[in-house]
Amino acid sequence: MVYRFFTVVLLSCSLMLPAYAAEKQEEIPADPWTFELSVQPKKNEAELEAERWTTLMSSETGNYLFEYDSIKPVEDAAGNKSKNERQVLMRTVFKDTKGLEQLNKNYAAKLETDEKVAYCDMLLVFDLRRQFYKTVQTQVYTNGGRLVDERNSQGAWKRVPGQSFADTLMKFLLNDNKYK
Repeated sequence: MVYRFFTVVLLSCSLMLPAYAAEKQEEIPADPWTFELSVQPKKNEAELEAERWTTLMSSETGNYLFEYDSIKPVEDAAGNKSKNERQVLMRTVFKDTKGLEQLNKNYAAKLETDEKVAYCDMLLVFDLRRQFYKTVQTQVYTNGGRLVDERNSQGAWKRVPGQSFADTLMKFLLNDNKYK
């Protein structure tokens, strides 16, 4: 009787073994918490870069954009955050042909064949209480995204001129609740 039982169990197991062996094993990701659910295709690098920037305004000179995630209080050497000063990364995409011609002449020695100056990024610091601003970093890029000039400085405080990109950005920063 015991032999019959073991024989039935062994036969049952041997009949199921081919089914288990043929079953495709699912690969387990390195981190089981890393997964994506999306019906949208993944965005390419250019699309992600475009999403990073928010249009501020447009003028004859160019299109002015800023990176919202770059807005933060200025910190001193001790790490204390200013209540009045905010820094923000600003981008100007040049569109004025005369201005572009002058920039291309200025950077001709640094430009490669078929390259032209296209845009510049500026790290600006705004004093919201006094309504002043200064440029602490400027980077000039080509139409291919190659850096051709970079300048860092302490910057000189200037009053924010009315009807300018700085004025528009100052008004945005004053109304933004990100660090209030």
